[in-house]
Order: sequence, then structure tokens, then C-alpha cells
Amino acid sequence: MNFPVGEKKESFNSEDFDIETYIYFLIEDKFTGVVRIEADKKRGEILIIDGTPFCAFLDEKAGNRAIEDIIKIKGVIDVYFLERERAEYALHWYRDVRENPLVSWKPTRKGDLRKEELERIKIMNSLGIKKPSEDEIRKILENEGMEFLVKN
Repeated sequence: MNFPVGEKKESFNSEDFDIETYIYFLIEDKFTGVVRIEADKKRGEILIIDGTPFCAFLDEKAGNRAIEDIIKIKGVIDVYFLERERAEYALHWYRDVRENPLVSWKPTRKGDLRKEELERIKIMNSLGIKKPSEDEIRKILENEGMEFLVKN
């Protein structure tokens, strides 16, 4: 079974970023789309609608059994946006037509930083830019006439 996909959001290797943590951030962002992983002749997909993982399959496995194995796979991950209507149709097909179990799995761990945050830190370090202290931020806001933003 293949879920429909829309525009590609991003692609990365699971060696670079933990899949479970990535799914946590998709849930947090209320993402709707498909996470697809391919490795070692295995192919798995997770359908997420408004930040809730509803469907997952990996080879012949479906539901929680599939997603528990997907998060352990090392390989290339492609993430695709999907319009809500198409996602709901895929959910209907997965659940009602194919009679696969829905996912009740939730991530149990979350990494400390998002991939984007790691990139930002790398760039700032390479340019010699340090994170400003609270006092420096307060002074900047006061100099710009925005001291009302400072909490006491």
C-alpha cells in the first residue's frame, strides 16, 4: 500500500536525525502528510493528519506494530505534505477498505533540538556569533524603545 503524497517537505537520513523525535515535532506542528522510509528492501509509511499519526505500514505489518519497527530502521526518510481531503481519503481506504488497525502509538522521547536548530547553531558558531545574555537583550530592547517587552 502506498499513501498518496503531495509536495516534498524534506528528505534526510535517519542516521542524522532520530525518526521518533522527528515524528514528535511533526505532531507538535500539527503536520498533515506522509513520512516514508526506505532501507534494506523495506518500505514503510506513516500517515499523519493534523498532527495525529493514524496509519502506518511496513511490508506486511500495519498499525502500531509497523510504526514501532519503522522508528528503528536506518535509511532515507522522505516527508511529503498532503492536502487534508486526500489524507482523509487515504485514512478511509486504509481503515475501512483494507481494514487495517489505526495507530495509537505516541512518541516516548523527544530530542533536545530540532534539525533546523542544530543548523542555526552551526552557522552562528561558524560566523562567531554568540547567543546574547538576558542583560544584552534587555539593553537592546531599551535602546530601541521596546523596554515594555521586558518581563520584570
